[in-house]
Parts: sequence; C-alpha cells; structure tokens
Amino acid sequence: MSTSTPIAAAARPAARSRRLGELSAGHDNNLNLLRVLAASLVLVSHSFVIATGDPMAEPWARHFGITPGAVAVDAFFTISGFLVTASLLGSRSLWRFATARALRIYPALWLALGLTVLVVGLGFSDVAPAAFFRDARTWKYLGVNALMVKAEAGLPGAFAHVPFAGAVNGSLWTLRYELRMYALLALCWFVARRLAPARTEAVFGRAVVALGVVLAVLGVALPLLGHPFDFVALGAMFFQGAALCVLRGRVPVGAAGLAALVSAIGLAAALAPVAVFLVVYRLCLPLAVLHLGFLPGGPLRAYNRLGDYSYGIYIFAFPVQQMLASRLPGLGPWGVMAGAALPVAVLAVLSWRLVERRALARKDALARRLARAFGG
Repeated sequence: MSTSTPIAAAARPAARSRRLGELSAGHDNNLNLLRVLAASLVLVSHSFVIATGDPMAEPWARHFGITPGAVAVDAFFTISGFLVTASLLGSRSLWRFATARALRIYPALWLALGLTVLVVGLGFSDVAPAAFFRDARTWKYLGVNALMVKAEAGLPGAFAHVPFAGAVNGSLWTLRYELRMYALLALCWFVARRLAPARTEAVFGRAVVALGVVLAVLGVALPLLGHPFDFVALGAMFFQGAALCVLRGRVPVGAAGLAALVSAIGLAAALAPVAVFLVVYRLCLPLAVLHLGFLPGGPLRAYNRLGDYSYGIYIFAFPVQQMLASRLPGLGPWGVMAGAALPVAVLAVLSWRLVERRALARKDALARRLARAFGG
C-alpha cells in the first residue's frame, strides 16, 4: 500500500516535467553570473601564458588538453547561442536581431581598441609615440579589429620585452567567430522565411537543430582525426546552445540531470584518456552550462541587479595584464592575476554603464530606422 499523500503524488509529475522552456522564461536566471565568471576565468587562464610566455603553462593544458580559458569560451558560445536564438525567435525581425548584435559587440570593442592604442602608444612601445601614431600598422590594427572580420594581433614595438612578446589583446580572436555565428543564424532565418513564409519558425528550428547536430559531430570527429578547426569547435558550442533553445520546451532540466552531466565530465577527466575526455566534455558541456544557468536559484539571482560586466572584463583584461607584465617583470601568474583584477573590474563597470548599456538602449529605435530605410 502506498504511503504517498495526494499532494506528494501530484507534485512528483510536476517536478519530473520541468523543462528548459519553463525555467528560461523571463530574465531571472544565472546567465549574467555565469558569463562574468567565465570572463574572469579567461583572465585567470591568460595570466599564466602572459607571465611565462608558455601556452602550456596554463592550468590543465598538459593533463586535459584544454585550459580553463577554453572552457570559459565554450560556455560563452553556448550561452550566446541560446540567448541570441531566443532573441531572434522572439522578435522575428532580422533588422532588430542585427542591430542588437552589432550594438552588443562594436561600441565597447571600439572603446577598448582606442584606449589600448592610446595607452600602448604612449607608454608600452619601443617606438617613439610620434612614430607609433604615424605607423600604418597602428591604423591597420585599429581598422581591422574595429570591423572584426579578422583579428590583427600586434602594434609597432608593443610589449617587446615581456614573456609573451608582441601580443596586444589575445582575447579578440573569438569575436570574429561570434559574429560569423550570428550571420549564419540570421542566414538560416532568412532562407526559412523565403522558402516557407507560413512556417518560418518551424523550418528555421529544424535548420538550427541540424546545424547543432552536424557541428557537434564534426567538433568531436575532426580533433580525433588531427584536423581541429576553430570555426567548427566554437560553432558546435554555439549551435548546440541554439538547438537547445529551439527544443527548450522538450528538454528536461533538474538536479539529477546536472549531477549526471557533471559526473560524466568529471569521471572522464579523472579516468579516461584525453581524447575520450574531450569527446565527453564537448557533448556534455552545453547542456550542463544551461542547467547551471537556469536551475540554481536563491541568493545567486541577486547578481542580476549589478549589471553585465562580462564583455568588458573579456576585452580589457589581456592588455591590462600585458601592461603589468611589462612594468613589473617577474611578477608571476598569480601576481598578474591579482594586479589586473581591480583595474579590469573598474574598466568593465565603466564600459557597461557608460557605453554598452546606453548603446543597447537604442537598439529598437535604430532597428526601426533601418527597417524603414531599407525595407523589411
């Protein structure tokens, strides 16, 4: 005879039937917190290579074939894929989508590039300031990175005597891939709308899920074959996040699922060869990230009152760390990490409050103007 009360019996199916779609409704989640932790993890990871000049000095690099910074970037792309897909599905407007994405990436990037060039040119280059600002390479660095079609790594004479010599901002390389993911997502929507105007969302959803599956398989297979590609690796994370957004009404989320995902990654890290661990990691991480993004509640949610400082941390940290390594030789990874924390946090807060938040507040008005001017 069962001892369950009617209330308990009624509660169990509800608990079992929780879906990602239910938990992700609204803005009360842990995604801002996860992103700021991921950006901070990139700072931590880069501290080792900046202090030593050896990419293999980063934690986990030799033992697991991956670094904390790489894990953080994968988390960024997963969260981005989920959120920007939800944004596109919610607005059903390519103009609004493109405007929001451009305003999220470019204004703060231009601020970081301008400040970096100015400060490096005045105090962290072997080239005299007048010659530095006349040099075509300086303006190439600004122009190429401002468009972010590709990343330009160096400035004339910059950081010539630090362990990781010549690198100005080693974080920017991922942004061009982020923009390519946006473009591919927008292309899926455009083609779906042209082929099936009455069923745009359904066709788009199938295309996104198919891309998520194909890129996930390639993201596992190509490294095993000795042919890793950044576009595929990052695209696998982005489009798995996008696919989980499309399927969010069917994806179960719960403590047991999170425990299983974390256990699978942990056991593979502890017991399996690196190649096997990386397969498990690449397949489990996206869903684990979204579990963490929407499942834990309580005091963690209070972080949302502060703001989204992750992008500022990400784009300002590397040059600040290089400046520390230049001025304080022999500082070591932990010293670079600790010394950069406060100035990077200040820059990130100012970037959010003075540039990023204000730019994003204009996205709807700008999207309407563009739609009127160009149609659509």
